[in-house]
Amino acid sequence: MISRIPRKTLSIVLAGLLLAAPALNANATGETAAAPEPAKAAPLVSVRTLSFKQMGAGYPLKMRGDNSMVGVGFGSRGDEVITGLTLYLRYAFSPAMLADLSHVQVLLNDEVVSVLALPKEQGGKPQQLTLPLDPRLLANFNQLKFRLIGHYTNRCEDETHSSLWAEISNTSELQLTVQALPFVNDLSYFPEPFFDRRDFSPLKLPFVFAARPSTTALQAAGELASWFGAQAGWRGVRYSAALNSLPAAQHMIVYATNGQRPDFLAKLPPVSAPTISIMPHPDRPERKLLLIMGRDDKDLKLATDALVLGQAGISGSQVVVRGLKLAAPRQPYDAPNWVRPDRPTKLGELVDNPRDLQVTGQQPAPIRVSFRVPGDLFTWGSRGIPLDLKFRYTGQQQAAGSRLNIGINELFVQSLNLNASGLGSTQTSLRLPVLENGLLSNIDRILLPPFRVGSRNEMQFQYVFSAEKQGECANNLADGNRASIDPDSTVDFSGYPHYAAMPNLGLFATSGYPFTRMADLADTAVVLPRQPALQDIGAFLNVMGNMGQSTGYPALRYRLVDEGALDGVKDKDLLVVGNARNLGLLKAWRDKLPTSLDGAGRKVAEGDANTMPAGLLQAPGQSAGGRINGQADFAARGKLGAVLGLESPLASGRSVVIVTGSEPDAMSAATGALSDDGKVAQMSGSAVLIRGDNIDSQQLGPVYYVGSLPLWTWVWLFLSAHPLLLAALSALAVLIFAFAILRLFKALAARRLKGG
Repeated sequence: MISRIPRKTLSIVLAGLLLAAPALNANATGETAAAPEPAKAAPLVSVRTLSFKQMGAGYPLKMRGDNSMVGVGFGSRGDEVITGLTLYLRYAFSPAMLADLSHVQVLLNDEVVSVLALPKEQGGKPQQLTLPLDPRLLANFNQLKFRLIGHYTNRCEDETHSSLWAEISNTSELQLTVQALPFVNDLSYFPEPFFDRRDFSPLKLPFVFAARPSTTALQAAGELASWFGAQAGWRGVRYSAALNSLPAAQHMIVYATNGQRPDFLAKLPPVSAPTISIMPHPDRPERKLLLIMGRDDKDLKLATDALVLGQAGISGSQVVVRGLKLAAPRQPYDAPNWVRPDRPTKLGELVDNPRDLQVTGQQPAPIRVSFRVPGDLFTWGSRGIPLDLKFRYTGQQQAAGSRLNIGINELFVQSLNLNASGLGSTQTSLRLPVLENGLLSNIDRILLPPFRVGSRNEMQFQYVFSAEKQGECANNLADGNRASIDPDSTVDFSGYPHYAAMPNLGLFATSGYPFTRMADLADTAVVLPRQPALQDIGAFLNVMGNMGQSTGYPALRYRLVDEGALDGVKDKDLLVVGNARNLGLLKAWRDKLPTSLDGAGRKVAEGDANTMPAGLLQAPGQSAGGRINGQADFAARGKLGAVLGLESPLASGRSVVIVTGSEPDAMSAATGALSDDGKVAQMSGSAVLIRGDNIDSQQLGPVYYVGSLPLWTWVWLFLSAHPLLLAALSALAVLIFAFAILRLFKALAARRLKGG
């Protein structure tokens, strides 16, 4: 058992024994014990809860057939030791299984830690169980697995019988009691401890500034927030801001110059260059402060650029930045998290590990591949997105019934038969079977339906294996079926034009479009109130974190201005963040907004819900905009968050998105909704209002278009929106063709008569 104790846990135990040894020896020999030292602060202990959904289980964990296994993974942070581990399990099982023979094994890092009995009288009913687990079995990365041992009869069982099933709900939770460990003041470990990839919970980081942070300091912080968002990825971010105050003991980021710094840093000596350093939290040495310091605000921006671009080369407790040269600007649509715009994208590029494309077992779980595409990808009229699929599997004993089912976003696309030998296939004409290097493999070309492809997508590959029965009490079930999707399989989104009807807040919520068109946000200006409130700064940081999460790249080239400096950013897309009490633009643009907020005053229009399917767009000239059925004028209290979209009043073809709230405290409602996948799925149109858990989306006001189309595509799109015009042109074309044929026949007849 000792061999499985993590090194950091073992070192703590040994250190405690060594410290206690002198006192124990003294008491044993009768010598007088030394005077006790002053009491130290109690260890910093906290409790963190992770649901199975947070650990990657987007669906209930389904076990089908005897000896089937499912599981989830979680990590252990490097600056903590897990001292307690409790599993709150929610599950259900088949009532047809035999209670004395059937059970579910619970395994932690492949070691059985418990066995769940399956009493027949509880079958088919939701079950709950609290199960303490031994934290000494934990490592840096951990696997919690469940194996079903199922029996439904004492004679002649079919191991794949439909009565053998159990399900683990993805609302099950794992509660971790953690104790903070000392962490060295060394930037070699960066981004730890501020971000730890082994931590599957949302990234929570406070950003601390002087009492009146400058625009340049906030711009640098927004860049760093986007970089941390790119690192956090699917975990999400939850940033907060503090002005001239020290938040409770936690890891945090601090921005300070020689002339403007929080009071708790007043005793630090001034710096003579852009500086990055790490130091203990004044109240809790286990927690760390990342200090971004400089002589002036320009130094803060330079230090931040160096940190996000050169973190691999930093070490020690302090780093001085001597210079920085930014690379060439990014190209449109080349965000690292998106599919490639210039060539087919390999499926191996879309997963963290090639093992994610492999499954085992008689009834394996589906292989899921998530990917992002640009929000304005124009697939109108396309037959489908080409998917060149290579897959491998063990040879099947029975060809009939063995297949590979392919879907996208839970929509069935196609089913491919698996042959008994694994050689070749007998599928549709789209298939291109190839035998590579003597391996059992297939290559198929499949068209994904474009109307089901949005900004965030997931492909599902479900292998179904069947086995041949050979008599009542004999089956020839293959043991250890293996299957995989080859990482060299490709999905091809290149060659499609970029064109979109705007405003469309669904694209902003899911992918940050139109701002993320450039991964470094080079075409974006973020606008804050002249005197942003604390909540406005926090909302701004969270929005920037969402941008980095979408692109996977820091926002190196965006501009941050206050609303009084719009003249210099007229040619950019504007992302406006601020509460309705502070944001003057809400009043200046009142006549152009679909919904207006002014403190307690609210004017809310009612119009058509935006039900336009993803990928299908209105044609130019089809509609002047969303119809408004009426407008209500309220004076109300309470928190109301809003996200509004419109064409920029400063430049035609440019976009404005406003993230606001009825009061400063309501800003968290808007940014919180943008970080909630369930609420994001409900956002669309030009106006999104957030009231608690309710999301109201409507398409109001004029429609405009961004991007460009080939001339022929544009003509067909225009005509598709005007069927009467298309019919008239078709009739005219027929008449012209008929007239030309008639003239030709007359000319031929005249020539024949003349020759005769």
